[in-house]
Amino acid sequence: MLTYIQIHLYYVIPPIITLGLLYGPLIGRRDIIKVLWLGLMATLWTTPWDNFILSHSGWSYPPNSVLVRIGLVPIEEHLFFILQPILLILLHCICAHTRLLPFDIKLSSVSQISKQEGSDKKDDDQRKELTQTLPRRPVAAALWGLVTLVGLGLVFEAHGITSHDLGLSTSSIARFELGLQTGLGQKAFYLGWILVWISPVIGWLTYLGARLTKADMTALWVGTIWLWMVDTVALRGGSWAISKETTLGLVVWRGLPVEEALFFLLTSHLIILSSSLISHLHSLLVLSPDLPPCPPRNPFSHIRLLARVAFKPTPLDTGVLEGLREAEKTLRKGSKSFEVAKLAFGREMRLGLVVIYAWCRVTDNLIDEPVQGSWSTSSPTDLDTVRRSILQAIRDHLSESYTPVDNATCHHHPGSRALGSLPQLTASERSAFDLFSAIIPRLVPIDPFLELCDGYDTDMRFLPSSSVNEAGKLNEDIANHLPIKTTDDLMRYADDVAGSIASAICYLAWSLLAVSTHGVAMNRPVDGFGYAATLHAARSAAATDSVEPRSTSQQHLRVIVAAREMGRALQLVNISRDVARDAEISRLYVPLSFFHSASSLISVLVPSLTSPASYAPYTLPILDLADDMRLNSKPAISQMPRTARGGIRAMIASYFEIAEAVREQRGEVDVRGVKVGRWRRGRRAMDAMWLGR
Repeated sequence: MLTYIQIHLYYVIPPIITLGLLYGPLIGRRDIIKVLWLGLMATLWTTPWDNFILSHSGWSYPPNSVLVRIGLVPIEEHLFFILQPILLILLHCICAHTRLLPFDIKLSSVSQISKQEGSDKKDDDQRKELTQTLPRRPVAAALWGLVTLVGLGLVFEAHGITSHDLGLSTSSIARFELGLQTGLGQKAFYLGWILVWISPVIGWLTYLGARLTKADMTALWVGTIWLWMVDTVALRGGSWAISKETTLGLVVWRGLPVEEALFFLLTSHLIILSSSLISHLHSLLVLSPDLPPCPPRNPFSHIRLLARVAFKPTPLDTGVLEGLREAEKTLRKGSKSFEVAKLAFGREMRLGLVVIYAWCRVTDNLIDEPVQGSWSTSSPTDLDTVRRSILQAIRDHLSESYTPVDNATCHHHPGSRALGSLPQLTASERSAFDLFSAIIPRLVPIDPFLELCDGYDTDMRFLPSSSVNEAGKLNEDIANHLPIKTTDDLMRYADDVAGSIASAICYLAWSLLAVSTHGVAMNRPVDGFGYAATLHAARSAAATDSVEPRSTSQQHLRVIVAAREMGRALQLVNISRDVARDAEISRLYVPLSFFHSASSLISVLVPSLTSPASYAPYTLPILDLADDMRLNSKPAISQMPRTARGGIRAMIASYFEIAEAVREQRGEVDVRGVKVGRWRRGRRAMDAMWLGR
């Protein structure tokens, strides 16, 4: 015979350890609060019920199967009140992890909302439409109320209680009571008390708006079936027993009474439903501008905040929800490395990262698109004018987005007026701007994005490819139109386009995962980054000297300096991969100082079909620089919030797998770049995430 504790040791704790190791790098305060709250509620709600069931011999256990009792309930049973939520919450987190949003909502496509591309619609007409993602569900809750009444009828029948005994002997109640009579007598005891005990709680959560997605259902059934098997082993082995006198005598399979199967199904349903609701509330904190994006560390304050949101849920801007869907599509097409690496982050970080990366992708495409022929221009001068007007509109959008507004009275998307000057802006592109302005300004300072615009400005200083191909003009003008002349120029450019975003990721992590609200409005953690302007003006470690030693601000500054160095390293990898492709559009990010002669420079910019250029003399030294910078900055990752470290390491590893692929080709690349398979990236990302390499 297996004892109760052996059941835990053999069948409950091992899967918890396995799932915990699998999900461990992402376990943060949001997951811990689920375990603490649901474990506490399970103990408080179930202990009296379990004592009552035991006192009426609903189930029993051999005296030598348990270690000690609290009241009539074995200590191992109390332990299970905590172990079951841990097991199911971990399983739920893993099953639902790939979802950007933990809830389902039907939205019309962005293209249907704004069918005209490049329309001259006034910005004031771009009004917000609000959607309630947590609507009350009275009908579904009423069904659970009906289940409770059925359970109550079974309980009355099991105990021989009639309406007359309760002093409720009216004709209508008598007819209702008669309709519930089944003739089961005491055999209805266990089933009735299960329904009476758990159905009201599920009904209450359902009324609040909780519902299960497909991912939630997967976690529910996997967890339930596992617990059914564990219960079967215990019942067949005599670890505990279910009374035949208080059950229907029906089984799901040999050794598993239908009441036990229903018990584990309903308790698992309650836990998964609760976990899903809490995840929903946590997402609302990030997406609602008037709520604190990072819940308090104090568990009681954390629960009070979630309860306040649950009882009065904030409706969300429909444009934000549509924008998130479009942002995922944009990144799926344009950033394979990020598509893999983002899964190494928790949901809240992924929400912010998807918004930032989609905005970066769209703005980069808007700057590059004229080069690709999407804009009708008659000369390079006209082309440059169009691109500079686009860049100015992007800067204006940033400035407008970061101008404080009253969300209660502002009925249009922040930054929408500046977008009116962008020609031929598609609905999908506009959604990326609206999404950015709705979420990011309260989480990340403006400085990194203005620096990215400086990087775009550098891109526009390159000579158009049509001019480069004019051989007569080539020798005369080429050097003047290649802004990356020295290694310092290269580092400055890499800092603008990648170091800036690396610093933005740091701010995002602190805002969502570890914000200190001392002296700062809880819903605007960005106000706590007052040191940002100093750092971004200096862009060096010297900026930390003006901050109080050993302060949180100085620690943040040092981390950002290291993060920017890592960002530069990642950009060097991209430059090495794309040197041939960039040369096709007359962009050469390899410093002129790397070329030994004018002919070697021309061979890269205007490659000969008969004598292709060799890129190894340029790609390999740049990759060596990237490796050195990676080694110098990597230790600072350990100073980031714990749940962000795995994702950051995975992202870096995924990008540096490109560097390994370039080296495998001895530094030689072509216009197709270097392709790294999804599985190869995934393996490296997982290795970095779990092993910290």
